[in-house]
Amino acid sequence: MKNIYDIAYDLEKELRQQPSFEELKEAFIAVQKDPEAKALFAEFTGMQQEIQMMQMTGQPLEEDYIENAQEIAGRASENELIKGMMTAEQQLSTVIEDINKIIVRPLQEMYQENTEPTE
Repeated sequence: MKNIYDIAYDLEKELRQQPSFEELKEAFIAVQKDPEAKALFAEFTGMQQEIQMMQMTGQPLEEDYIENAQEIAGRASENELIKGMMTAEQQLSTVIEDINKIIVRPLQEMYQENTEPTE
């Protein structure tokens, strides 16, 4: 029987060869090569990280902060390079979600089998 971690590393290698990963990689490189897109993407991801930290620490999001975050997100979604990268990221995310569903299927089946009413 193959070591489960070896299988995970094999899956990682296969994921890197998927067209959706290659598309994301190319889109990311395009964003990094464009100074305007790169700066906007950095601003956008920085804002996302700040929001996550605030949520994790229970800090409330002020109205002006939310408006600023929405404005940054709007500008990012209008940038063609960033928009292309987000589309590619979503496609890869779908692949990863599908893989995750397959991986957790044994747990789901086990819980379903053991929670069904018995007579």
